[in-house]
Amino acid sequence: MESHFPVFRLRLYYTIAVLGFCVSILFANDPPPVSPEEDRLNALVEQGVLPRNALKQAANERERARLEGIVRDTLVDRDLTVGQIPEMMRAVTNLRDLARADLARARKLAEAGVLPLQQLGKTKESAEFAERRFELAGKRAQLVREMAVMARAEGRVDALKEEELAFAYMSESEEWREQILSVDEAFYSEFGHGLPISADGATALHRSLGYDHTYRVDVALHPDDPEGMFVIDLLYEWDIPFIAFRSSVPGQSTGPHIHIGPRSEHIPPEEE
Repeated sequence: MESHFPVFRLRLYYTIAVLGFCVSILFANDPPPVSPEEDRLNALVEQGVLPRNALKQAANERERARLEGIVRDTLVDRDLTVGQIPEMMRAVTNLRDLARADLARARKLAEAGVLPLQQLGKTKESAEFAERRFELAGKRAQLVREMAVMARAEGRVDALKEEELAFAYMSESEEWREQILSVDEAFYSEFGHGLPISADGATALHRSLGYDHTYRVDVALHPDDPEGMFVIDLLYEWDIPFIAFRSSVPGQSTGPHIHIGPRSEHIPPEEE
């Protein structure tokens, strides 16, 4: 519902924000060019004015900037796909390790009386932020993997129907797109919160798996639970097409959801 239902997109962004997927300072993805200041630093080290570890510290800052760029492009700005998860996790892991090393050095300097306690506190806060971001990246990675399982279920819907793990209602109505917002409003009135949207419209994840999910909405509800049955009843009543999945994988209780809209069309999958 990218153009028709901005409230869904806003709710999805709000969910990501609640998980804490934000970065305080964003850098470019590519390593920045060597600056005149770094040239000057190299010269001072060669002259013996500065210790050689100053070069290592400068290299660490360049690497940190590069990693922050990756975090921006995967964890923050981009609609993540399964194929991008390893790069994202390497970046947040390395940033966490750099922050841990900074904290260890700062503690030694503070114990020696060289570093003010205030500065130690700031370094500790940065390390804690890196730890939280690492944990949250892991949660998002798991969420994306679960969404991929749900998306792939559409390719097995006929087999899942045979095992009574899925059922569908295909309507000829051409007004179903506009009615989805009414479903969300009715759900909110009944339960006090909006539909738990897991995928809204054409996502990069769906495209990477070869599905055109344009205008479709996936709702993370089990169709046999009270909230799920409420949605199913509305979809029948308002003549809105849907596919309800009790499970996305035969033999496993994984990926239950309600796909609102017609079955997604197949497109050539993107390279991840």
